[in-house]
Amino acid sequence: MTSSSAVEDERLTDSDLSDDEERKEEVKPEEIRPATPRPTYSDEELNQLVEYIQRMTTLYSLNQGDWREQALDIIRRWLLEVSEPLLTMYYAGNRLTACLGFPNDPVDDISYFMRDEPNEIFTVDGFHDEIHFGTVHSDVDGCLMYLLERFYAPIFRNYTDWNETVRARFCASLDRFLVFLCAMNSKIGGVTTLYVPFVLHQIGGEQINCDRALFKNLESIAVYWTTQIRTLLGDSTLVVPNDLATVQDEFEFWEYRLEVLQGLNSQLVQFDVQRVFKVLRQWHSVHMPQIELLIETAKLEEQLAGSNIRYLNLLVEPCAQIDAAASPAAVTKLLPKIIHLLRFIWLHSPHYNTSERITILFRNLSNQIIKYCTEQMKLDEILGGRPRFGIKMCNLAIECCLAYKEHVQLQQQDIGWQLEQGIVFNHVNAFIERLGDLMDICESMIVFGRLDETQRIEQAQFSGTNGEQLEMIASNVEQRFLSALEQLKRCGSKDVLLNVHRGEWYEQVANYRRSVQHMEETLQRLISSVFRRVCNVEEALEALNVLLYYSHHATLRQCYLRHVSQVWRLFDEDMDATTRQLLQQRGSSSWLPPHAARALAYRINLERLTWIYKRLLSSNNSWLPTVPQAAGIMAKFELLCGDFERQMHNTYDSWQQEFASCCDNLGQRLDHHLLLRGKQPKALLQCNMDAGLLQLNLQAAHFERLSFAVPAPLKKLYERQDTLRYVCNSVQQLCLDYNSIMHSLSNRERRLLRPLIQDSDRQLAPGIFKLTFGGIVDPSEGYSQWLEDCVLHVEYLREIVALYKRANRQIVRNCEKICDTVMLRLSFSGAVDLAVFEQQLSGWLNRGNCALRLHYNNIVDIMLALARELEDVQEELPTEWQQYVNVFDDMLASAFLSCIRSALEALQDALHREDNMPSTPILVMESDVKDGQIVFTPDMQLIAKQLRGIIDRVNSLVDQFPRLGHKLKLPKEQRRPGFARAFREDAECSELVRSIEAEIARQHAQIADYVAHWTKHSALWQLTDEVFEQRVLSSAKTAGVFEGYIEYYSALADDISFVDAIAHVHFVLINQNPIKTTLLDWIEKWQALNMKLLLNHATALIQSLYRYMARNEHKVLQVPRTQRESVVAQQLFERLIKALPLKQACFTPMLELFVLLQKYRVSLTEETRLQIVDLETNWLHYLHTLGEADDMLENEQEQQDYKLVLAQQADKFRLILKEFHEDFFSKLPKK
Repeated sequence: MTSSSAVEDERLTDSDLSDDEERKEEVKPEEIRPATPRPTYSDEELNQLVEYIQRMTTLYSLNQGDWREQALDIIRRWLLEVSEPLLTMYYAGNRLTACLGFPNDPVDDISYFMRDEPNEIFTVDGFHDEIHFGTVHSDVDGCLMYLLERFYAPIFRNYTDWNETVRARFCASLDRFLVFLCAMNSKIGGVTTLYVPFVLHQIGGEQINCDRALFKNLESIAVYWTTQIRTLLGDSTLVVPNDLATVQDEFEFWEYRLEVLQGLNSQLVQFDVQRVFKVLRQWHSVHMPQIELLIETAKLEEQLAGSNIRYLNLLVEPCAQIDAAASPAAVTKLLPKIIHLLRFIWLHSPHYNTSERITILFRNLSNQIIKYCTEQMKLDEILGGRPRFGIKMCNLAIECCLAYKEHVQLQQQDIGWQLEQGIVFNHVNAFIERLGDLMDICESMIVFGRLDETQRIEQAQFSGTNGEQLEMIASNVEQRFLSALEQLKRCGSKDVLLNVHRGEWYEQVANYRRSVQHMEETLQRLISSVFRRVCNVEEALEALNVLLYYSHHATLRQCYLRHVSQVWRLFDEDMDATTRQLLQQRGSSSWLPPHAARALAYRINLERLTWIYKRLLSSNNSWLPTVPQAAGIMAKFELLCGDFERQMHNTYDSWQQEFASCCDNLGQRLDHHLLLRGKQPKALLQCNMDAGLLQLNLQAAHFERLSFAVPAPLKKLYERQDTLRYVCNSVQQLCLDYNSIMHSLSNRERRLLRPLIQDSDRQLAPGIFKLTFGGIVDPSEGYSQWLEDCVLHVEYLREIVALYKRANRQIVRNCEKICDTVMLRLSFSGAVDLAVFEQQLSGWLNRGNCALRLHYNNIVDIMLALARELEDVQEELPTEWQQYVNVFDDMLASAFLSCIRSALEALQDALHREDNMPSTPILVMESDVKDGQIVFTPDMQLIAKQLRGIIDRVNSLVDQFPRLGHKLKLPKEQRRPGFARAFREDAECSELVRSIEAEIARQHAQIADYVAHWTKHSALWQLTDEVFEQRVLSSAKTAGVFEGYIEYYSALADDISFVDAIAHVHFVLINQNPIKTTLLDWIEKWQALNMKLLLNHATALIQSLYRYMARNEHKVLQVPRTQRESVVAQQLFERLIKALPLKQACFTPMLELFVLLQKYRVSLTEETRLQIVDLETNWLHYLHTLGEADDMLENEQEQQDYKLVLAQQADKFRLILKEFHEDFFSKLPKK
């Protein structure tokens, strides 16, 4: 359907908009941001400003050669980008760097330049007055104090706008703040600095004219000095919380104290400090005596610090030798000298001559030994997998600590020192306890974690059905221990494990011990589970070997020893059980002769027990721990060996006595024929050898292997045992081969292969009727040749039978493959075009044809090969051979029919539809309207032809193969008819063909229904342009008529558009887009023609109206020159006045036409649009013209009436036009 663009709002005049609409059109002006100013420096001015910044930059060790172009570019950028408030200069590493803002990384010092206000632009002449700059280094407090003291404090002291009281109070507070800041800054540096106000430097001279306010400030500063001095003097003892203070730390403490005291005393004698004291004395300050006392004390403390340094210096070098010692064992040799030096200090030092202070030195010596041993531990390596090294180092460290305790205690007894041993050895004892914990961890690493740097401990491997489960338990214990060890590595560093001040180690080691205890319990249960499933000594020894390294743990060793005792008890029980078993087996049957069986049983069990005993003995001598039960069990084994030897001799004697009673007729028992044919229906063969003779030879052989002599009556028969055994075994093997062949053949197959079987029987006849076992002295004289010929005939028969059986299996397998061959499969997803369907169909049929031909050729080749092998059989037994061929020919026909049925069923399933379910479409068609008819592409006749052709192609594929009887050249009367005839006569195939034809017929019927559905819209393509125009022009041509046509065709287009693009008609999908597109094109054509007629009609109406007004305005304004012209003019005027209501009545239908055009966005010409817009003005002008014509005609009588009529018509016209505008704008499309 065609449409035109809408008339835009902005094209309307101001008079067409209401006040509300004008208010909606108002847009608030956006706030305009002020643009960022940009300086306009010349190159010379910019370089001059950069040079100013370079000169004003103040950094430690600044060299002008360090300036780089990158830093200068950032300076220029800061000068030009006035929105950046701050520029900083600093050294990043050894490179001078500029930055907009503060640096991200720590630096030693920075020079900063800052704008006073945002977007400030500097000038070259006033740059030094406009810029704010400075330098800050790492001592921020010092920079702040220096700035306050030297810059701000003089300004505040001389600020005259404040009165004296305010200024004095503020300056006093400022001095207190500076005193505190100076003290804190010096405390961070490790010194004590006395703050002296800078005002004293400004006053100068020895005499100070001091007022009371200044005195108060100086007195408050001096009071703070006393606090600083008293704090310094009170810090006379080295206090190192949570750390081990050594002798070197004590020495360095006194060095540091001497340095601080010297600095303090040097400050106290400085000129400015003495001037402050002088002022305090002049004003008689109450704090001055206390200050003087502290000054004297500081001098004495300085002397004491020097004395302590001289004595402690004696211990520095010997204690340094401790840190340089190679091992803790070497430290023990250094201890006597150090202890004697401590005694010397105790006797001569004025400070260390008391028991408490000399105890502190001994405690420091203890701490130094602990620190040295801690450093030697290398805890990361130990916990990382060196437990043996850890145990060794722990033992050395413990020996060193115990030796130190022993030296100190001996000296204390000899000298009589009153040392606090709890203070001296408290850390040592705690350290020894920590070393014990570390040794336990190292032992657990070996046992539980298999971490041993000296040897590789294999993972535990257990046998039996539960071996994997037990290995999983052992591995789980190992993983749990490694997790606990990893936790110790994370939390148990040197600072925790070996630091005696860290109490959190006790909690960690308690958690560790609980974990190890759980592991011990788990392993005890594991060991018990392993031995609960042990059945013999060998398994027990293997289990003990696997669990050996668990025995190194104290808790698990007792459990391990119990199971070692259990192993010896198992061996003892095994000996008893063997003895009982041999006694019970004397009356039981065996596959061996009874006497040989008993003798072999004693020998085998004796050898088994001996092997176990030797293994136990070897393990006991190498790795197995010794237990008390072992000696008694070894003695019991020696007695058991003698008993078993006696039992074997008794058995041999019993056998000799039994043999002597039955050795008279041995030669007669050998005169039997080799073969004996059975009497059962299958007439199988069997060996005719006397089994008793073989038993006698077998028992003689067993006793001979047991080192007993063969009896004399049996010796001749025993010497022929190899020949008899060879003949008996070969005859038995021949019988087995022959019987297996005969057993595999059915009666029918025996009849088919009867000539071959008879040939083999003739070769076996001498063994049945002539040859005997006693007559065969040397097998090579005649027996071997007969046996070889029999074997060859039987082997040939076996090969023929195997070939026959294999051929049958191959034929059946190929027939099965023919049945499984897929000749037709509609494997595409969804419906496809007919060409794709034909392509895939041809592909499947070609593949099926190739597969069928391959299997058919295989069957023919097999049958021909079998026919060549059984050529003699065919001549002697032709009937059996023909029956055999026809059986497989019928099987092949059934296979072909099964393949055809599968293909037809696949086609029938694709076409068939159940009553309650739609069928699956397989083909795609297109429907369209061409030449006034509904046509399909492709048409239904072509599809039906294609589907029927599938049946013919399948039939022709099978008909190309000849029957097996023809291939094997059987007589014509014995051959089967062709495969195509079997297909035509098969009931199932015929039924499938009829079902496919029925589905094709159903498809024809549903296609006819589909065509009838679309035929109801035939009026769209059967209507012509002339008929449509005649129908519209013959109507009233109002807006309702035109809009009725528009709505009708629009509704029809919507109905057609909403129709599905794809229609499912039985087994075909019809693409309805072409027919929908064609019908919508027709609808669009009639809509466009209707709009064209509407536009032409509306345009003609308004143009005729304008022509009417122009023509009549021209006529009525012509001045009549004669009486006759006056009468004609009067008549014209009256006629026009009477026509006014009629003309104005035409405005509403005409304007409705234009509203309809605007509603459907039909484009109007510019002339027509202006005519619509100016219609009110022109019509009012026309009415005004009529009024002027009335005045001109001097029609006084009816002048008032005419004017009233004109006014009424003008008001009515305005009302009509207002309604038109409201309707027109309401139907405008929204933006």
